[in-house]
Amino acid sequence: MSLAHALPLLLLLADPEGWELSTKDEGISIYSREKKGSSVREMKAVGIIDGAPKDVWDAIRDYPHYVQTMPYTDEAKVLSTEGDGKVIYFYSLINPPLVDRRDYVIKISDDSDWKDGAGFLKVSWTISNNPDQPERKDVVRVKINDGYWILEPRENGTKTYATYYLYTDPGGSVPKWIVNKGNNTAVPNVFRSIRKVLAGKKK
Repeated sequence: MSLAHALPLLLLLADPEGWELSTKDEGISIYSREKKGSSVREMKAVGIIDGAPKDVWDAIRDYPHYVQTMPYTDEAKVLSTEGDGKVIYFYSLINPPLVDRRDYVIKISDDSDWKDGAGFLKVSWTISNNPDQPERKDVVRVKINDGYWILEPRENGTKTYATYYLYTDPGGSVPKWIVNKGNNTAVPNVFRSIRKVLAGKKK
């Protein structure tokens, strides 16, 4: 194939949104892309979870149990809710390896378009300056934490095609190349944690 013929094929294969495949493991595809004005990359994981979307949804939104289900989580608590649970304010304290403890408060929103097992379930979040959880002297407060989960039914609703997006910076003096490397590991680990919760419910 000549270069002239190969170039259109390469353009077709390129992601118009700029996502680059970082790795693929255990059926989870991990992507990253540059974010304008930031040296921290956006991350995205996609893959199949063996469980109905509503069951996956319940596992993701079981925030008080994140201490048991999510990596490095020391504290997890719902601070308040609004709109019959459509909006949740959530606090988490994490104890990652090699760096000081981090914590954050996020505002979580239910952005689903779901009816009778069709459509999608979506939960998104962003940082919130909630006065109910002031900063602690011995913990670094995370200032950037944006993300979402999108859950779509597959195989007659028995399985879920899940997309997990995250853009976060732990702050402090951590070099950005280490931040990107850490996020590249943390994102698939969170995905695997949700899979593990669903697998445990099937036993």
